[in-house]
Amino acid sequence: MQKINLTKPQKYWLLQILGWSSIVFVETINYTFFIIQRFDWDFVFQFGILSLSGLIASHKYKTFFIKPSLFEKSLSRIWFRALLDTFFITLSMVVIFYSPMLFQETEYNTLDVFLIQFLGQIMNVARYVVVWIIIYYLYHILNRNKEISEQKLLMETLVKTAELELLKSQLNPHFLFNALNSIKALVLIDADKAREAIIKLSELLRFTLNYEKTPFINLSDEINEVVKYLELEKIRFGDRLDVTIDLDAESLDAKVPPAMVLTLAENAIKHGINHLPDGGVIGIKSSISSKMFKIEVTNPGELKIGENKGIGLNNIRKRLKSLFGENAEINLSNKLPDQITVTILYPLTYASHDKEILHR
Repeated sequence: MQKINLTKPQKYWLLQILGWSSIVFVETINYTFFIIQRFDWDFVFQFGILSLSGLIASHKYKTFFIKPSLFEKSLSRIWFRALLDTFFITLSMVVIFYSPMLFQETEYNTLDVFLIQFLGQIMNVARYVVVWIIIYYLYHILNRNKEISEQKLLMETLVKTAELELLKSQLNPHFLFNALNSIKALVLIDADKAREAIIKLSELLRFTLNYEKTPFINLSDEINEVVKYLELEKIRFGDRLDVTIDLDAESLDAKVPPAMVLTLAENAIKHGINHLPDGGVIGIKSSISSKMFKIEVTNPGELKIGENKGIGLNNIRKRLKSLFGENAEINLSNKLPDQITVTILYPLTYASHDKEILHR
């Protein structure tokens, strides 16, 4: 069976016709069984006129007096306006209904009787208008709230995306500064090593230009770039720099924010090896436990009170919060007296999946 899809105007007119036609049905039943206790076609005709007057009055009033901007105001103003609209639509319906009687001479055409009937009809018709007003206003209020929620969600997404892209873009000059410093020391000392360093730098630059296109990359791809960077620094530091990498095989396909481990390696060089005459060992270790991914980067040194390792670590912290909310942790500690450890923990995300698996 083919599904019938109605346009918004078609739905509006269908509900208008069905809604106001209900007056004929309800009032006919009321008069036939409870008031005059007999069926009379004259009453059906009158109720038909009343129903038509409701259709005309509500549509015209909506068209000329109820503007979309009304529903952008406060709820108190909206419902106060709804009360006024109820009165004016009711008055319009009753005027349309009674206008033919003004040109008829009947025994009830005295002013007192007419006013009593007129006011009574206002009270009667107001019941139906109130229902129309409530339904119409609630529809627009809920629709407006839905639009606001969607706009708010869109704005939050745009702000979050812009913030993430800004943080990622800040890593490029940070990395370039450190890498160029490594090459500068080699240019006048060893041309071959300088050439090798430039090749590695170009490969790293290609990586930094591409990683902004995605929020995650494989850990294995990230480590490949980290190794290039550490080899580049090894040329500068020589025997002062040793590296140990211990990666859980299961974690190689896990996802990491691009350049996250690279930034940790840069920090380990800048805040650790660079300040020690004898250098030391930089360690990188990854593991998986209870559906959580953990990466640890260690370097020699002693953690000072209040130290946060500068813009690199702060950027990582903000990126993780943007991607994982409160489900990500980043800790800086002295696990050993002469060793600083940065530990990052967040919900496991696999490269083999088309979407992130965030166990929140």
